[in-house]
Amino acid sequence: MRNPPPGEHHLGRFAGYAAARRIRRVLIACLAVLVVGTMFAWYRWARRGAEPTALRQFELPAGTDTSERPRVLAWSQGKARLGLTREPPGVDTIELPDRTLKLKDGSDMAQFKVVVEDGKTTAIEPVSGEIVELLHPGASPLLKP
Repeated sequence: MRNPPPGEHHLGRFAGYAAARRIRRVLIACLAVLVVGTMFAWYRWARRGAEPTALRQFELPAGTDTSERPRVLAWSQGKARLGLTREPPGVDTIELPDRTLKLKDGSDMAQFKVVVEDGKTTAIEPVSGEIVELLHPGASPLLKP
């Protein structure tokens, strides 16, 4: 046929594919809205859950005498994540080979990472709270003022 009649008969299977273009776009849009809506609903549900509760400090039984309980920790070698607290029975002073660490005035709790190598403190990284270092002779400060 030199001059085929007008129409889409010459497209064959592609004509059916092109005819379904509109419904295909509608289905993809519905699927996208469904996915976004599901993600939003899941996010809202996850955020609405109970807040994680903070772990309570260990509490001694009523009437326990804490006056003779030591509240000093000595650390002489290796890496550690240590904590200080003002409330008994917690530690309020940490003795390192070349310095002493205490809570800064106004801070009730603090955590920090410390590295001690060959009798010398090489790193102190505060994690939470504020601490003060009292240097022994020959030690250089590691905490920023």
